Amino acid sequence: MSESPYIRLVRNKDPEPDPNYVHDLVVLRAMVRQEARQGDVGWGGTWTKERCQRLRDEYPEALMAFEAEIRWGREEAQLRRETFERYKDSPYLEEQKRAYPGNPNKDRYLEKIGRLRHVMILFKLGYGSREMAMLKVNSSKRYPEAREAFERELEGL
Repeated sequence: MSESPYIRLVRNKDPEPDPNYVHDLVVLRAMVRQEARQGDVGWGGTWTKERCQRLRDEYPEALMAFEAEIRWGREEAQLRRETFERYKDSPYLEEQKRAYPGNPNKDRYLEKIGRLRHVMILFKLGYGSREMAMLKVNSSKRYPEAREAFERELEGL
């Protein structure tokens, strides 16, 4: 789980905040995220409804920040789903499926260029990791025609 921008802001204040305060914020964020995913199922140990309510009452500003993070995450996921839905059809991939019907390596080729297209969409959306970048570069070098076709397809993204 990545660190909250709100918690990062609190930690970087000068003078340094009380470590117990930061710990309470981390716990509150985890509780809010858990509730957003599953309700209060799976709580145990020191995670009680009373503790959660106490932290909510004690840190309302942090609570609003954590709830906003969850909202932004959901909106971002929805945008990603809509984008993949919008770009799910690829004329180039369809053309390649019809080409060379008897080729035994065709399925593997289609899988690899489909993965290249998926990674290209993710990069256009602003996602990506070092491993994905390496996959994109290597696949682009291996399948330059597919890369060019996908770049034309994804121009509006």
